[in-house]
Amino acid sequence: MKLQKQRPMRGGRRRFVYQVFVIVGATLNLLPRRAVFLGLVIAFAARLPLRRRLAQAYFPYATSHLAARPEFRFSTALSRYFPGASIQALSSIGAYREAAGTVGRETLAFDDADTRYALVRSLFELGEFSEARDAAAGAKPEQLEATVDLAFYKAMVDVIEGDEAAALDAMFWAGRSSLHFFRPHQNIAARNSPRYVPNSLDFLCGAPGRLFDLCNFTGQRVMHVGRGENAIRLYERALDAQQELRASPPPLSDELKRLLDRLGVNFDTLRLVPEEWATQIGHLGMLDILFRMRELGWWSGEAVIVVRPDSIANAVFFKLFEGFGKVVVIGETVSERLGEELLSLQRWCGLNFNAFRLPDGRVVPWQDAGAIAIEQWEREGRGHPLRDAYDRSAAAAAARFDAFRSRYGMKPDDWYVCLHTRDAAHYFEFMGTGQTHRNAPIETSLDAIRLIASRGGWVIKLGGPNSPRLPPMARTIDYALSEFRSEPMDIHLIRHAHAFIGTTSGLTNVAVSFGIPCAIVNAITTDAQLWNSNVRFALKPVRLADGTVLTQHQLTTSPWRWRVFDAAVLGRSGAHPETNSADDIRHTADEVLAIADGRLAEFEGDHDGARLLSRWRRALGLPYYYGTSRPSLGFLANHETELLHDAGEGH
Repeated sequence: MKLQKQRPMRGGRRRFVYQVFVIVGATLNLLPRRAVFLGLVIAFAARLPLRRRLAQAYFPYATSHLAARPEFRFSTALSRYFPGASIQALSSIGAYREAAGTVGRETLAFDDADTRYALVRSLFELGEFSEARDAAAGAKPEQLEATVDLAFYKAMVDVIEGDEAAALDAMFWAGRSSLHFFRPHQNIAARNSPRYVPNSLDFLCGAPGRLFDLCNFTGQRVMHVGRGENAIRLYERALDAQQELRASPPPLSDELKRLLDRLGVNFDTLRLVPEEWATQIGHLGMLDILFRMRELGWWSGEAVIVVRPDSIANAVFFKLFEGFGKVVVIGETVSERLGEELLSLQRWCGLNFNAFRLPDGRVVPWQDAGAIAIEQWEREGRGHPLRDAYDRSAAAAAARFDAFRSRYGMKPDDWYVCLHTRDAAHYFEFMGTGQTHRNAPIETSLDAIRLIASRGGWVIKLGGPNSPRLPPMARTIDYALSEFRSEPMDIHLIRHAHAFIGTTSGLTNVAVSFGIPCAIVNAITTDAQLWNSNVRFALKPVRLADGTVLTQHQLTTSPWRWRVFDAAVLGRSGAHPETNSADDIRHTADEVLAIADGRLAEFEGDHDGARLLSRWRRALGLPYYYGTSRPSLGFLANHETELLHDAGEGH
């Protein structure tokens, strides 16, 4: 099946909008911060049409500044004369704590729905859900209808507190004002357009369908704000709602019946894989594990994978899944209307992206289930299905790979290591916001590059066209900035690499799926990882304001496990990740080269290494947190004192 990809055009629009926002935001950032804030307050007080756009452009600069100086306050004596507008402006630029504390809530006039929404949102982003619910409770029906975001936030805080009736009432007002709330939802990564035309299934799903969508969305949002301990209960409620719906199959349109007949799939055995599984290359690595779960007997049925051609992360990698399920491409094999109707069936039979019900009945975050599955998979001695699928396919990139090697002077029998570090350019990120704490400077990998070159290997740097440039080094190729860069070449290079050095990012998942020995450095994660026994890693130390480092036990249990999802949440919690040293990375790369060369006994025969690993395992809050992988022994030796306290040692 040929996928007519349109992402370059979409990416061009995205880049243009980003550039406009950067220019506007950068211009505002040249001015004194409190003066900019006062201008925004006046814009909100006067209800200027572009006030939210201006705040959105300034948001990354404001939040980045707060990450560095959390004590900073934007308010001035003059801005306090406009309490409602001040709260709206503060919330819009991410100054949530200042927004929540600007005016005593008992004295705040809540007649203005926008002000109430700004306060509710700020409290939600701070993870103060009970307080947010109190602030939302007095909203009048006309306010909920007029301010759709207020209605939806009220629905979220109500369902978090377990009041499903109130949550459904709030969803009624949200849906009445905006039809996109009728769209089936599992994960924000689907990147759906805000425009949506509901179909009959969106109404037939009733209250269970509304709860399925709401609990999936709210579960993600509580993860985003560092309160993931609440997510599992919400995801379990979504799965329960789906089970309730599945007991009463809906009437299908004749066209949808014909589609299922053409696919050779009965509704009773249908298992939908929605589009979020394919929108990021790391998610395709998760899809690999999902189908391994089926092989293990954890779920059964006929998988139908629904995608849009302009949102597939890597079409070459995705094509490997065609043997695992039926593929439906919206806009190519089915119309937009029929594709949306099919996606609405995910409330009845969609494979959940957020959580999984284990064979013993427990519901856990999906990544936890995946890590447990990896353990069973390796225990049973199974291989690498996607690697086998790639090797069976015609290697379309082989000729281009030969030309690439010839261009840079690589001999046919030369071996190489792929290198990829996550950087801010790919997602247009600003330091201290979102996922920027997962980024890493390329400079810390230079010693590892020299190690590989000294042993006769090459290093090929992968990444985007805006990724940081490598300095000139022997036997090193900056493929990411070359004319050879393409999706087929990305996958081909990884498949045939001797080893891979990466961070907690999507391309690393491709290498793991293919079974390539991996050094994962500058790692930081709120999720259990799908890493196999060919992986060695080095974690980013997370240091608190008093100088202490969070232990491995703390990083794998509540509340700190959930706080590392977002850089701003970490900053508000007084914690800052530190980049791995060049020594940590070199040690980890060295051990992975030993795996690739069959020399692992050199590392595992050491008595102190066995002691370190035993102490590390005792320190884990969850034994499966990193799948079947483990830290490199060099990293553990460097960080034993600060990192390896187990639950019984105090921390």
